Amino acid sequence: MGAGGLGSYVGAVMAQAGHDVTLVVRGAHRTAIEANGLQVRSHAGDFQVEVRCVGSAREVEGADLALLVTKTFSLDQVADQLSHLAARGAHIVSLLNGVTAADRIEAYGIPRDTLADGVAYMTSFRVEPGVVERKASHQRIVLDATAGPVGRVRQAFDGTLVAIEMVDDIQVELWEKMAVVCSLSVLCALGERNMGSVRGHPFGVDLQRLAIAEVLDVGRASGVVIPPETDAKIDATLDRFPDDFFPSVIHDLNQGRRTEMCDLGEQISRLGRTHGVPTPLHDAGTLIVQLAEAAHERGSE
Repeated sequence: MGAGGLGSYVGAVMAQAGHDVTLVVRGAHRTAIEANGLQVRSHAGDFQVEVRCVGSAREVEGADLALLVTKTFSLDQVADQLSHLAARGAHIVSLLNGVTAADRIEAYGIPRDTLADGVAYMTSFRVEPGVVERKASHQRIVLDATAGPVGRVRQAFDGTLVAIEMVDDIQVELWEKMAVVCSLSVLCALGERNMGSVRGHPFGVDLQRLAIAEVLDVGRASGVVIPPETDAKIDATLDRFPDDFFPSVIHDLNQGRRTEMCDLGEQISRLGRTHGVPTPLHDAGTLIVQLAEAAHERGSE
């Protein structure tokens, strides 16, 4: 559900492994997939798969597993589709950014034992209708070890290049991913929309560490037991991204589309104010992105 860059890539990987995959997708992307198949470009090798496309999950009468890969701001719009799938036996796995998705889904009446909160460490963009391109080498999904859908997820990705990992405390993992995504978004917004511009500046190293610390300090103030060594771990993770890399927030901004900044940088700033944790870098990065979004919206009117 939500076959943009990441959702299309995940679906393509499962289809390549022989599973019966349906993408919830609309517009030119759907038209191109139905005409020419879904094409994946990757440094690990290009491939193409045939998948079924529907405009709404309500058209699907049965599924073993439903992977939610929409933008965070679309969750409320697709909640009824998730309920439809869950009522027909599907286990729901959220791969949304942010730290509140599972609670929001459960609030719509979907039983917790059919739901798993997950973290996707993959970067894939839709580069043209019917074509997605995977960036960077990482591709793994981390899940709560106690969640009901774990077995079905392992089966779905068995034999693929996507690694499935289990952790005892998914909240720590969600905040680690939040630190990666938010820091990348803020740093690239402050720079020239890529990580190389940040690294090339004398202040870049310090700003990267400060951005990471803001997120993790807010997480700790929110009651999540984040180990002290996590700051250095996230710092090393960001160092591994190539100079030309930019996150999905910047990709969407470059394309004139709505970004997830309200659930990323803005969420860190809001929570920081709630818990008395200063977040000046996230305040500034959020301001830059959202002003640019507003300018795009005015220009399209």
